[in-house]
Amino acid sequence: MISGYAGMFFFSTIAHSPVEICGAIVLAAWILSGRFVKETEAWLASPLALPVIGMSLFPWLGLLYTKAPADGLGIAASGYHWLYCIPLAGILRERKQGDLFIKLFLAGLFINTLLSFLQIAHIFPLRYGTPSGFLGISSAWITYTLLLTSGICITSFYFRHAGSRKLRLGYGLLMLLYFLTIGFVGGRSGYVAFILLSPLLVYNLVGGRHLVRIVILSTLAIFVLFTFPVVQGRFAQVRKDLLLYAQGDVNTSLGLRLRMWAIALNEIKSHPVAGIGTNSFKDSWEKNKQDRSLPFFDHPHNSFLYMLVSFGIPGLIVFCWLLFVMLKKGWGSFGSPLGFSLFVFTLIFITGSLTDTQLIVFPTTILFILFSGIAASFEDTEAVRKKTALRGAA
Repeated sequence: MISGYAGMFFFSTIAHSPVEICGAIVLAAWILSGRFVKETEAWLASPLALPVIGMSLFPWLGLLYTKAPADGLGIAASGYHWLYCIPLAGILRERKQGDLFIKLFLAGLFINTLLSFLQIAHIFPLRYGTPSGFLGISSAWITYTLLLTSGICITSFYFRHAGSRKLRLGYGLLMLLYFLTIGFVGGRSGYVAFILLSPLLVYNLVGGRHLVRIVILSTLAIFVLFTFPVVQGRFAQVRKDLLLYAQGDVNTSLGLRLRMWAIALNEIKSHPVAGIGTNSFKDSWEKNKQDRSLPFFDHPHNSFLYMLVSFGIPGLIVFCWLLFVMLKKGWGSFGSPLGFSLFVFTLIFITGSLTDTQLIVFPTTILFILFSGIAASFEDTEAVRKKTALRGAA
């Protein structure tokens, strides 16, 4: 199972099929070994169990009233992916190879950046007009920059804790490679995530709580980010999109989102409790977009609105519940590679979910599930306290 998870983390940013194959190997080994009974019982005691069960069941419940049952069935069927988090939690509770999984995620991201630079150099053709590496069209802008920002922040942790100058140099070069790639991709949510987490990044680089130095270097890092013409252009486009939207032109990146969010909010007002069902947003969009020339969309480009419009208030509560527990678990183990990576990834996932439905984009979805397994592997502070007290009493 360890090799299966190693493959899942490595291929998560490279290709869909290898992840599915590795996942199938993990589940088969888990069931055939008989570990699934004991580990499922342990996982059910985790505070993540209820929200994860809710996340996997809501798409099935939404099939009962969806306007798109055929497409909704595919989304509901993919709910088995949540099973991946259970054996992963069991493996990590035994303290087996957790650090390796994070490093393999970074390695897969590194392979993407190499291809991206070959695309920038025109040795390989650009996919979808941007140096997106191996990622597909649903992941070419926002998702890729979010993943690269995750890579920069996680690598900064290893940089801080590196035991030699050679290791520090290696991690420093890896961060630089991720950063340079970001400058050519164009995903604004990833840039925002980088800006928000730049103090944490600098904190790891300077190795201490030097507030003034952190503020100065964070500002410098953001300034350097904005020296890239692509970054400047993407943020300048926001103002242009708003001006066009005010003039009635909706067919821009921001204008389409504003229209989608308005339609989603109207549906939520009408169906606040149960939502409109699994994958029904595409029907709502087509009926209410007003301009027939606008492109087709099947999600509202916001994970929170997606859960709320699809499954109502209970869906949003379960999603936010899961995010809260993951953040809490990550913060509680902030000093470890797994805890730090969990906390950073969850924050970046939340940031990206504000302008795109990262919950249904394969790379971030599968990583979100895997990181929820990491979160479930951490014991509650209260549980540890009780165990310690019992041992002391004995």
